[in-house]
Amino acid sequence: MPEAALSIAMLSIHSSPLGRLGTRDTGGMSVYVRALARELGRRGHRVDIFTRRQADEPAMTRLDPGVRLITLTIRQDGPLTKHELYPYASDFSSAAASFARQENSGYDLIHSHYWLSGQVGRRLQQAWQRPHVISFHTLAALKANSGSAAPAQRLAVEKALVRECNLLLAPCVTEKGNLVHHYGAQAARIAMVPGGVDFDLFRPLDAAAARRQLGIEPDAFLLLMIGRLTPLKGQARVIDALAQVDSDPRLQLMIVGGDGPRDPELRRLQQRVDAAGLERRVIFTGSVTQEALPAHYAAADVYVLASQYESFGLVGLEALACGRPVVTSPVGIMASLAGEQRPGVIMTDGSPAGLAAGVAALREGTVAWSPETIRDAVRDFSWERAAEAALSTYRRVLSPSHGPAN
Repeated sequence: MPEAALSIAMLSIHSSPLGRLGTRDTGGMSVYVRALARELGRRGHRVDIFTRRQADEPAMTRLDPGVRLITLTIRQDGPLTKHELYPYASDFSSAAASFARQENSGYDLIHSHYWLSGQVGRRLQQAWQRPHVISFHTLAALKANSGSAAPAQRLAVEKALVRECNLLLAPCVTEKGNLVHHYGAQAARIAMVPGGVDFDLFRPLDAAAARRQLGIEPDAFLLLMIGRLTPLKGQARVIDALAQVDSDPRLQLMIVGGDGPRDPELRRLQQRVDAAGLERRVIFTGSVTQEALPAHYAAADVYVLASQYESFGLVGLEALACGRPVVTSPVGIMASLAGEQRPGVIMTDGSPAGLAAGVAALREGTVAWSPETIRDAVRDFSWERAAEAALSTYRRVLSPSHGPAN
């Protein structure tokens, strides 16, 4: 007997799944939300993704079969950073509740993404008397340990959400351990819902063609980084690593992401490049669309994931799906993959010297895998499997035997 279709309110308040990837507030979480919702819709479930309305965006956009993007208007319609949204949680929850009344639609459960959405979700949990699950995506305690500042109230809010949500969703074993160790979460109240990869989009492509498209010399040995420009992502340490490997001008680094020429972190990184005399060897591309990313992976010899903290590490999986080896710091799913000795993953301590050693091993040919072998090693990480894990979690909280949150 087929399972009944669910109606899911998915909250991604600060970051729209239609946002420009690699900019300040749009990264792997937005990819995760969009892809997970799409797969749930394909299975016949209804998903409404709630986010903040920006400028003259429509109130509702149909993204995929069964999936709608709902933009919510709050009192402050000017530019706000994500952390400045904290005082408007009640505005967002009221706007979401108003939308539901106007549509005469109810939801079986609420799935919040990030602590700011969790603040909205806990209000809707009370108003609608529906189960609430949360994917934090990053944790304040871990960001603080990595030297990244977080709003003073964030840690307290996350701890409250750990107590009050029906279930916590962790993308990998490492993050589950973080929730238990740093937040006192009960392991039994943590469900594993990993991220995934679109294997149709992210696949091995012809490297020579990709290099011609991007203007990369055929004999270059190209390192690649993709993501928001922030100290947490480690771009500066990779620049330092590049300077340590050797002075061969054919060894180059491409950094994809950022908010454009006025991005203060871009200016800091450019100054670091100039000080190291690497201005001819480091390429800043700015942000690119997700559809353009496979060509960048194809053009690269090595993907470098140098983050001090990742809850999952989606870009690392994308690189592996494209058949490119990854030199990585011990973060997120990459630490698990390296522990399982999956082909294509070389883990280091994340220091410039460690990253340089990993790159040198690949460049010198002491470690080699075929693109097909690398891709096959991550076949389990599909969005189809992620959706199945999410649905299992949803059914669990909807079961009469589950009981209320603490």
